[in-house]
Amino acid sequence: MTSHRGEHSTLSGNHPHPRLPAATDPDDLRADCANCFALCCTVPAFSASSDFAIDKPAGQACPNLRGDFRCGIHSSLRRRGFAGCTVYDCFGAGQRVSQVTFGGRDWRSSPGTARLMFEVFPVMRDLHELLWYLTQALTLPGTAPVRDALTEARADIELLTRESPETVARTDIAAR
Repeated sequence: MTSHRGEHSTLSGNHPHPRLPAATDPDDLRADCANCFALCCTVPAFSASSDFAIDKPAGQACPNLRGDFRCGIHSSLRRRGFAGCTVYDCFGAGQRVSQVTFGGRDWRSSPGTARLMFEVFPVMRDLHELLWYLTQALTLPGTAPVRDALTEARADIELLTRESPETVARTDIAAR
């Protein structure tokens, strides 16, 4: 991850959420764990392997997750068998879901949001990854002939990230 739990960032600018810029800025396609509710530590399942020391079912918080949504073993993840955590990238989807889509309501203090939040996160992560690739493609000189199509595709995906949680959850990523 490009940002680490425990670090705090201050984001500024004219944005829909005072601490979270819109995803049109490439910097917003990077994880900002300080503004997320540990969705990557909760939503996906993982199996004991060279990447994860334990089995964890989907939708259940990792046992290393503290009450403040920070990792209790962040400084020793690799040594403790959690190399997968150190390479995972949500492309900024975690903070988008936490702070924009759900308006800062977290799944612990608002348990009624958990099911839908956990459905939205993997879709939003895929949308943010698509945004990352489209953003990168727009910087390449060889894409000049398709720049308009790339720009339009990126705008369409960006609009999807701003939809209601229900709409995001129903999005067919493969069709995009």
